[in-house]
Amino acid sequence: MASATTTEKPGEPPLREVGLCVRGLTKNFGGVYAVRGVNLECEVGQIVGLIGPNGAGKSTLMNIISGTMAPSAGTVYLDGKALMPSSAVECAESGIARTFQNIRLFKRLSVRENIKVAAITRARVSKTVVDEAGIDELIHFMGLDAMADTAAGTLSYGHQRRVEIARALALKPRILLLDEPAAGMNEQETLTLIGSIRTIRDSYGCGVVVIDHDLHFIMELSQRLYVMHLGQLLVEGEPHSVRHDPRVIEIYLGKKQQ
Repeated sequence: MASATTTEKPGEPPLREVGLCVRGLTKNFGGVYAVRGVNLECEVGQIVGLIGPNGAGKSTLMNIISGTMAPSAGTVYLDGKALMPSSAVECAESGIARTFQNIRLFKRLSVRENIKVAAITRARVSKTVVDEAGIDELIHFMGLDAMADTAAGTLSYGHQRRVEIARALALKPRILLLDEPAAGMNEQETLTLIGSIRTIRDSYGCGVVVIDHDLHFIMELSQRLYVMHLGQLLVEGEPHSVRHDPRVIEIYLGKKQQ
């Protein structure tokens, strides 16, 4: 991926030297804007939540940040440098890894082999050998020891989600993007996932951006929240203030707070 140090643009917040900065991201399809002028930040060591109703533009924004979709305007910065990916692979090689709303594992490969695919990519970028011990650590960390040699496509939905997270972590990202990680999980699995994501932040030293529709999950997990609506950023702030913001209540409940 090409990258270049870029100066701040007038009227935009100052760029952070460490972590993810999104500035003025826009994606339009003809006259329809899926994302329009969005600014977002995630420091390394921080968990940021991104919420909004269906069609708000969350997944489109995630696709742009991860390099799977080109923006119409705006820039993604990592550690103060503008990223200009030509592919999602190049984006991952530069330090931004992700999971998907619709799980995209190699279903016929084992859990270990799925994770090793990412570890090979990381080794190629860093010009080192594949970290076999690191693969074993990820398998254990995500509670996948008993199924390490099982075909990923035969696992439960929740376990497939864990494999996908482990595979993303094998890239040793600076920023980890999680798209609907709690989807299909029961209450106990969701609570366990909250602890796992916090441990990921602390143990792997990355920033985490999470999209999810489970408001209790995202409010409990996040240190900062961004709310999108109709392609634009509506509100940002600490979870407590966002929870009680009348604009957020209106788009979720369909009525204005009295």
